[in-house]
Amino acid sequence: MTLREQLQQRAALIGQHGRDNIMTQEQYVLDNGVQMASSEPLTDEQYDYLRIITGTIECLPKQCFYNAQMMTLMDDYNFTDTPRVKYYEGYVFTGIMPILHGWVTLDDKIVDVTLSTNREATQRYFNGEPPQEDLRDRVLGVIPDGWEYIGVPMDNDYVVSFMLEKMESRSLIDNWQDGWPLLQV
Repeated sequence: MTLREQLQQRAALIGQHGRDNIMTQEQYVLDNGVQMASSEPLTDEQYDYLRIITGTIECLPKQCFYNAQMMTLMDDYNFTDTPRVKYYEGYVFTGIMPILHGWVTLDDKIVDVTLSTNREATQRYFNGEPPQEDLRDRVLGVIPDGWEYIGVPMDNDYVVSFMLEKMESRSLIDNWQDGWPLLQV
């Protein structure tokens, strides 16, 4: 079953028991999201830029919203008049179940610095080893076989102003703290 089919199934099931004025996260992503496609790997220049905008971020597992939103913030404040980074929030499927997730594109190439493409890396992290520092084991333009991403491109100004106003990062779609503003119907 594809990620899209899983989200459709979950949206239908949860929607039957949901509130009238709030759509499901799955339906929001299905209505507003795009299926991410693999591209060429990052160029050396793109990788160097990635290392600059992640220079103050540890890029830890389980910190996807922080990692991706901080990269968006750093791109906004760093070096270019034209943004090179775009924040996405939606779902990733790596073979087990869809997970609400955040990532970015860099020059329209998918970049996910949270998930390692090395399955053993996550277990090593939980055993106390730090993640691979050079980020070469992450999704850097090429989506691994069997993985899927569907996400909503978010306006960079919205992401940056949200972070500065709240002084934190968190899911923008599952923003229960503010009453799920993106899910209002």
